[in-house]
Amino acid sequence: MRLIHRLALAAAFVCGAAHAEDRFDALRGRWQEQLLGAASLDRSDPDVQAQLQARARAVEGWLARMNAAPDAQYLWDDAAAFDDPKGLLASAAVTANALRLRQMALAYATPGSSLHRDAALGKATLAGLDWLVTHHYRAGKPAIGNWWDWQIGTPLYLLDVLSLMDAPAAVRGRTLAAVNWYVPDPRHRTRSDGATRVKDIETGANLLDKALVAILSGMLGRDEQRVALGRDAIGPALELVEQGDGFYRDGSFLQHTYVPYTGSYGAVALADFSRLVQLLSHSAWPITDPRASNIFLWARDSYAPWFIDGAMPDAVRGRKIATPTQSEHSVGRSMIAYLSVLAESAAPADAAALRSSIKGWMARDRSFGASYLAAPGGVGTSGLSLFELGLLKKIAGDPAIAAAPEPHGVRLYAAMDRAIMRASAYAAVLSMASPRISSFESGNGENLQAWWTGMGVLSLYTADQTQFGGDFWATVDSRRLPGTTTDRSGGGRPLAWKMYPNTEHWVGGVAQGSYAALGMAFSMRGVTGSPLQGKKSWFMLGERILALGADLGDGDGPVETVVENRKLSSLQARFVVDGVSLPNGRKAAARWAHLSDERVGSSIGYVFPQGADIVAEQAQRSGSWRALNDQQSDKQVRASFQTLSIPHGVGGSSYAYLLLPAASEATTAQAAREPGLRIEANDGRVAAVFDTRANVYAANLWQAGSAPRNGRAYVNASGPAAVVLAEEGGELRLSVADPTQQQQVIELTVARPVSAMLTAAPGVTVLQTAPQLRLRIATARAAGGGYAATFALPLVSGSK
Repeated sequence: MRLIHRLALAAAFVCGAAHAEDRFDALRGRWQEQLLGAASLDRSDPDVQAQLQARARAVEGWLARMNAAPDAQYLWDDAAAFDDPKGLLASAAVTANALRLRQMALAYATPGSSLHRDAALGKATLAGLDWLVTHHYRAGKPAIGNWWDWQIGTPLYLLDVLSLMDAPAAVRGRTLAAVNWYVPDPRHRTRSDGATRVKDIETGANLLDKALVAILSGMLGRDEQRVALGRDAIGPALELVEQGDGFYRDGSFLQHTYVPYTGSYGAVALADFSRLVQLLSHSAWPITDPRASNIFLWARDSYAPWFIDGAMPDAVRGRKIATPTQSEHSVGRSMIAYLSVLAESAAPADAAALRSSIKGWMARDRSFGASYLAAPGGVGTSGLSLFELGLLKKIAGDPAIAAAPEPHGVRLYAAMDRAIMRASAYAAVLSMASPRISSFESGNGENLQAWWTGMGVLSLYTADQTQFGGDFWATVDSRRLPGTTTDRSGGGRPLAWKMYPNTEHWVGGVAQGSYAALGMAFSMRGVTGSPLQGKKSWFMLGERILALGADLGDGDGPVETVVENRKLSSLQARFVVDGVSLPNGRKAAARWAHLSDERVGSSIGYVFPQGADIVAEQAQRSGSWRALNDQQSDKQVRASFQTLSIPHGVGGSSYAYLLLPAASEATTAQAAREPGLRIEANDGRVAAVFDTRANVYAANLWQAGSAPRNGRAYVNASGPAAVVLAEEGGELRLSVADPTQQQQVIELTVARPVSAMLTAAPGVTVLQTAPQLRLRIATARAAGGGYAATFALPLVSGSK
């Protein structure tokens, strides 16, 4: 009865009278609930009212400037580029008009809105819809510009208008005819002349978007077969993949074959999954595909691990880092809202875990000010639907839901060359590239300065939650990003949709709890064309990160490793080297440095265990978003930065530095005196470290051979490998992986006897336990994933 009541109320929102309660009306009612908010939503709540009022203000402005005459040249003069000869602006104008009409329909149909059932608004909205499907979005009109506008953006917006309003039959018919002409089959891309490109199969987020188009158009046209076509089209997106677009076994998500896109196309996929599951559950067209359970698996493994205090890191957002309105936190908040919708249909245990994580992310995210659910700066809208807003407020206010803390440890997503590391006071994200994964993607005039964003960037997340927000990307020196070894090459305009690969195969590593051996052999030939190459390692050691580099070659210009390039709250931030203030200058044989930016809570230590000649630079930088994205403003913006770099000589150079992301100045100085680790090797054959405090050994073997400990061979591998070994409580824990993703088998020898194998992953075979441990690991089709085994150590003589 409760569901019927909600559906009937939602129908009453639109037309004031009950429709016949059949399967299409019920489905429309469920979609209206997602658009308008649940019947139980408190519409007097300040956050809800802020949304309603902001939308009403925007709609009133559009209404005042709208040309509603049937023969008008345009509806709005600022969205009228229909004659753009290149087509991109024209298709974007069609979508922009459709979006405004959707917002107008929402203002008209939403109870609590000051424009609810406003006659003038309703008339203008339907007139605008009539105009758009008469002049620009109509069956038989060839598509120009961006295909997405015709097959996803515009149809979804117009179908929402029809879902919310009772359009005249003729307008309704022409709108649905246009949608069905541009999207005859959601499984395939449509040609500009409306024919289906059978060989061009839709994948990932695009497939899910078009499935929703088919379902909604079928619902509104009362076409059972089209609704079923849309539902069944979802199937391929529910499958785990081993190549191309989609979700991988390790939780990676790729779109466009070679770009990590968890926080962009993956965000669209999550939105679609949540809306489709919510829409079709308990309908006449439920999702019966058994693979649908993967959706909840991906919520846990592909999405949840990436949120950092509510933010979705730029490392998995691709081109969208070049769009200032889509920040890590705003996108993260939207994705968290999608997860709250998904939790409504999840099994009890999955729902409880999701809501606990959601409550934790909301509680820790301070980037939106006093209210997480308020619009930025207290104006505009939060970007959440009222349905999502209601669910988030319910979770936040439920005392029975405990806020989950951030999980600690390292998670490697080998299929997309990304890793995330978390400790008690920070998180770090590592972005790499390989022959499988592009350093970056550019397209649609977006992401024009991103050459180095996948070439070893280490993004450090501390108490400064807006470090990578604001105007970071418009002002940072994009050829000197933190973590990279660079010659500042890369210029001109990148080719749209081109892959820019690192041509070296050794990319990845292995994790064991809060310890990891991560690395990337790199060549810039396939990215910027530079001859620069080398080998870079990152060893996660609990609360610390050791970065090593070796075998660094010559570049197109002077080569340097950028230890830090951090946006500051002001030029008043304190930067010291070896205890002396040095925001700008050089220091030979430096042992440590420290950055303190009290206004944002940053306190970061940098230790150079072998000493290093360093350069410090503190300055204000300027730039424009137009330089990154053709569609953005050319207005100059400014931000201040502290850069710390290690310049390199000619050929064969190396480096070593230790990051202490939450250390005080005194703690950093102490770590320089007593680092608690020993660098065992750092050359073109192997990089290795021993954590003397935790008794953990980690090594990246760039080729077949041995890795030393205390000057003696300790680990020997038959081929390239990443290894972590930890001794504790009479046990030896071993983790190993093939980062090249090319080997069938690795044989590993550890110069350490064991008494017995306790646990081992499938694929691990013990060949010998004494006087040294020998293993064979079947790495074929592991896709860079790690193998773990635990062994009992022999009792020390005289012990019991």
